[in-house]
Amino acid sequence: MSVPLPSIAEGEPITIADDGTRVRDLMHRGIISCTPDDTVGVVARLMVEKEIHAVVVMDAEGNAVGVVSQTDMVLARQGRTPEQARSMLAREVMTPGCATCDADMLLSDAVSLLTARRMHRLVVTEKDQPVGVISMTDVVRKIIGE
Repeated sequence: MSVPLPSIAEGEPITIADDGTRVRDLMHRGIISCTPDDTVGVVARLMVEKEIHAVVVMDAEGNAVGVVSQTDMVLARQGRTPEQARSMLAREVMTPGCATCDADMLLSDAVSLLTARRMHRLVVTEKDQPVGVISMTDVVRKIIGE
């Protein structure tokens, strides 16, 4: 029989011990992106080829305007044929906006931000320009590696 997890108040951050690690120490440098007009089929192939779980949607000016995650793709498939889902545009399925953090932010603060917002990843910036991504998967790898 399973035991339910204790509930966490909505938006209550979870903190981890601060060992001085910065986001830049764990982030994946470089942005794997698509345009708002790319199809879900193109985005899916990119995820599979790059072995990633989300793609940043960038506009023509180089601004991060959203994220297409695996979950977004699964939701896009609901009630549609595979062909219909693949032909949808990234702008139609993306989660609009991008939660960001600076590369110099303490990892413990980034984890608090992720958990408070119930998010899985942050676009990492340097001088307000997107330069990479950090995800909870990266944090788990660090924890397991220690």
